[in-house]
Amino acid sequence: MNKDIPTIGELLKHPNLQGLVSRKETEKITEALSKSAETTNDPIYIRILTGIGAWFAAAFLIPFFVISGIIKSSAGAMICGAFLLVAACTIARLGKGTFLEQLALALAFAGNILAVTGAATTSSDELTAALLMHAAVCALMYPLYPSTTYRFLAPIGLAIMATLWIIEEKVFVCIHILLAAEMLLAGFLLLWRKCPPVLMPLAYAGATMLPATLLFMNLTQMHLWRTNFNEPLWPSSLLLSGGLILLFLRLTGSKRLAEPWMMLALGATVLLGIFTTPGILVAIALLITGRAFADRILSWLAYLFLPCFLIVFYYALHIDLAYKSYIVAGSGLLLLAVRWMVQYLRTREVLG
Repeated sequence: MNKDIPTIGELLKHPNLQGLVSRKETEKITEALSKSAETTNDPIYIRILTGIGAWFAAAFLIPFFVISGIIKSSAGAMICGAFLLVAACTIARLGKGTFLEQLALALAFAGNILAVTGAATTSSDELTAALLMHAAVCALMYPLYPSTTYRFLAPIGLAIMATLWIIEEKVFVCIHILLAAEMLLAGFLLLWRKCPPVLMPLAYAGATMLPATLLFMNLTQMHLWRTNFNEPLWPSSLLLSGGLILLFLRLTGSKRLAEPWMMLALGATVLLGIFTTPGILVAIALLITGRAFADRILSWLAYLFLPCFLIVFYYALHIDLAYKSYIVAGSGLLLLAVRWMVQYLRTREVLG
């Protein structure tokens, strides 16, 4: 019976399909099938143990460089870091299997750390040198090293270092520039319908660091950091309000701008930008984008950060606790009323 069932290759070569499937599409299908056949079928516990073994192998490699006397200077650290980065790219391109993939990932992180550490120790301004070196390594490794994990974590590390540099150098106005860059990066890539899969880790990194940067900025204003953030929030609130309005227009179209429910949503966005912390706007944008594109990662990011920003906003109100309770209760009732009104207007629009 199995002999009567044709394979996909035989179907692609069938005369009836010759005019329906192009040669380029046939090559893509064949390449995808060959890649799926090469994937490992090892049990999950075997892959976990193999990955741990690869990380231990890389961890013992770094002490070898130290004991051998190669990493005794900043130049030696950068040379060893470059060597490990090249080795990671080579193993990732040529090797197959869980052990080699995890070994390449461990070597990539180790090489990145060594290169950044070596650059930091060569300059009197260690943080600036480390930031520039990490930016250069990220720009070089992102297209060369095909690891989703590295492509996600390396840009996050860059945003963290940039935030620390802004705080340490006390150039607080640059935090708005960083937030604008994160918003534009995440917004453009997530709303780009034909975004290449290679750029999706970068998009998720931007979507993660945008609310994280805002949350850190709020915490510094609450005297929870050794350097207080002395910069008004209104530029970021204005920027993010505009971004959320553009998101509404991008998802619904400019033709619905005059609809009552759209005008209500835009008005609520402006009020949120005026009276609340800008992080709430980001959480709402992530929630809307996640629901619109059925993206669970963005939805969970919104569920994670929205309570944090609500707590920060509640804590930052310098009023009596009784008035805070009234504000929270009133805000909840107002949001329920807005929700009911939007549903009512949408239902009337559909029925009409």
